[in-house]
Amino acid sequence: MTPNAVASLIVLALPAGYALLCWFSPFGPCRACDGTGNHVTWWERRQARVNPHRKPRRRIRRPCRHCKGTGARLRLGRRLHNSGRRLHHDGTR
Repeated sequence: MTPNAVASLIVLALPAGYALLCWFSPFGPCRACDGTGNHVTWWERRQARVNPHRKPRRRIRRPCRHCKGTGARLRLGRRLHNSGRRLHHDGTR
């Protein structure tokens, strides 16, 4: 195969793989709390960067406001798919 053909296959395979990921696993870990569901303070984030092997505190102060304490957020691709479906549904009524 020529390098151009390989590059084209890679360019086509990446979005297809992400679409499959969004279909099989629509929720990903929350980036704000790293999937814990707990609010992480700036000091705890700093300590995690300084010493990555340090165990985080287990005391829950309040739930994460981004994921509402679930630890999971809807992936961007799934959000786009849902909004497209909703737009099509509302337009064909």
